[in-house]
Amino acid sequence: MISKAAAAPPFKNNERPPEPATSLVARVAGPIASNLKFDLPEAGRRVYIVTEWAITISLVMYAIFAPHSIAVTQGSYLIGLVAWAVQFVFTRRLGLRRTAVDIALFGFFACCVVSSFFSYDPLVSVKGLKSPAFFLAFYFVSNKVRSSRFAAFLVLTMIVSCLVNVGYSGAKLARGRGLQIDSVKPDSPFANEAIAVGDVIVEADDQPINAREDLLRIIDSHRGRLRIRLQRKEAIFETSIPRNALREARGEGFERVGITISPGRNFRVMGFYSHYETYAEVLALIAALAVGMLIAIPNKASRTAWFLGVAITLLGATLILTSTRASLAGFAISVAVMALASRSRRVVWAAIAVIVVVLPLAVVAIERSRGISVLDPEEGSTAYRLEVWREALGMIKDNPLLGIGKGSEAKLKQRLGLYEGGKLPPGHFHSTPVQVAVWWGLLALIFYYSFMTIFAVKLWRLITKVKPNGQWQLRGIVLAGLGTVVAFNVSSLVHFNFGDGEVVMAFWLLTGLAFAAHRMGLEAPGPATLENISASPSGDSSSRSQLRGQEAASEPTVRAARAKQN
Repeated sequence: MISKAAAAPPFKNNERPPEPATSLVARVAGPIASNLKFDLPEAGRRVYIVTEWAITISLVMYAIFAPHSIAVTQGSYLIGLVAWAVQFVFTRRLGLRRTAVDIALFGFFACCVVSSFFSYDPLVSVKGLKSPAFFLAFYFVSNKVRSSRFAAFLVLTMIVSCLVNVGYSGAKLARGRGLQIDSVKPDSPFANEAIAVGDVIVEADDQPINAREDLLRIIDSHRGRLRIRLQRKEAIFETSIPRNALREARGEGFERVGITISPGRNFRVMGFYSHYETYAEVLALIAALAVGMLIAIPNKASRTAWFLGVAITLLGATLILTSTRASLAGFAISVAVMALASRSRRVVWAAIAVIVVVLPLAVVAIERSRGISVLDPEEGSTAYRLEVWREALGMIKDNPLLGIGKGSEAKLKQRLGLYEGGKLPPGHFHSTPVQVAVWWGLLALIFYYSFMTIFAVKLWRLITKVKPNGQWQLRGIVLAGLGTVVAFNVSSLVHFNFGDGEVVMAFWLLTGLAFAAHRMGLEAPGPATLENISASPSGDSSSRSQLRGQEAASEPTVRAARAKQN
């Protein structure tokens, strides 16, 4: 859909159109095959072909499962990385291209390694190096995506795949979770001070409750007091009710319980993940991807544009239903930045209009769902962050260069009185820059923001120097890469999303695609591609000399061809 080349060719009068299944296979196989460019080496040809297939299929699996499963996502990437390593061993051909972020990325990882060996808990810290080591996924994607058709196919695959968990979240919301108490009779056993109208019965005697039959069965099949777990806004608490009072109450069936109920729908959607914040982070990145592609598409009335518009609406609505403030703010700011980078007044005004209309609705939805004020410093999660950040600053001051090592806070929490002397639940510091500085030191933080800054500046310069042309898919991917970097870093100020495997794997995939699109644009022939950048006055003098040399070398060939024609 996104790639024009993936569309089926027109049929002749004497030909029958293929069956739907055959057409679908062709639309999938075509872009995948376009990435298999067999520049066969002299040694290890068979291994080269097999590993190229394995790498390409692993990239497809990476894109499919990035919105769903961290195990399959990382497994797919590792299979592709191993295939690349095997290819190198047999062919002695690595094909690794240098980028502007190499020094910053490898410098950051080097800081992580050194910090781990000087950690307060070296064993835990060294084991934790596998998390920052996944930065190699950026190089895997940026080097092994070699076709614009395939890059566009991966983008479409990721968006469509994410819509599956959006549909799943919608179905769960429609079904509800738990039983919401709509009214309580005065003589009901539920009429006590601990229970209020609007509370949601989530569990009874440690068993989930999703229907009135579940509650009746548990009341009649157990002994002792009925222990129920209730949800009130975000808070979860427990209380108990005399079971005999429920059994001896008047009425038949559910009437004797003395309450009216409806499905509980005041919960934060999570997709296929186990936590709503992780889901919100991934949704924000993929929504930014869809927005970038929509901005870049020339024909806003095409089927592709309509699909992207519907996808953005569904992704944005689901993001609001996660009630995650930082991810929403990151997505909104990324849309504004992408609109500015597009250099289109119409796009900028459209983005401003959407943000002005949607953002207040999102704030109201969050306050209604979570029962909090968006900017209230006394609110639970905000107060928790302010306390652990204060404690983190003390550790950074005492260990500025190398940090304490990943995971060492578990060993130091009693000595340093972390988490307000044990009053708060232990966890992490809920901020990527704070967490990086605490674990790996200020030098690592400098490298971290160096490669993030290079990402942003490189992509901004690229997209602002490129005019819309036939390669709009590549331009959209670069624009989406810029939005990804912005959304990720805005949210990272109050979330440790760099330590969340699902989020960071999606981040490396999208930034890798952006740099692959940059490379393919520069390599593509013709003046109407991304290579216009290399012709800018600030370009490298050696590159200009090389181009002049190529032009000069081609002149005798042109003259000879003309002589033959004459």
